[in-house]
Amino acid sequence: MKILGIDYGEKRIGLAISDEGLTFARELDILSPKDFWKKISRLVADQEVEKIVVGWPINMAGRETKKTLEVKNFSDDLEKITGVTVDVIDERLTSVMAQHLSGGKKNLDSLAAQILLQNYLDKNKNRQ
Repeated sequence: MKILGIDYGEKRIGLAISDEGLTFARELDILSPKDFWKKISRLVADQEVEKIVVGWPINMAGRETKKTLEVKNFSDDLEKITGVTVDVIDERLTSVMAQHLSGGKKNLDSLAAQILLQNYLDKNKNRQ
């Protein structure tokens, strides 16, 4: 079983993938939304993905935002298209952490996806 992690953005969508043991996450790709929808079904099949985790944008007070609704719609569409269960995880501070870890890298979307997926794996390691 592998889990695909997604850092959703209007311009870029960051992707990360777990190992089969659900222990480690690694960066996979960064796609434009147009390319994402063209490639996602093939990617899920090729990577043998059994679950997808999407970063859930909430504000620092823990409240949903306008972006949260956008990600909910994205997640719903993703589940319908792929037939794979989509779960969400709080993505607060993943972009900040990605900037800190990147050492000046420009496109941090796949690194942010890796961080949120690793957080999900760590949080759920005894429940998988």
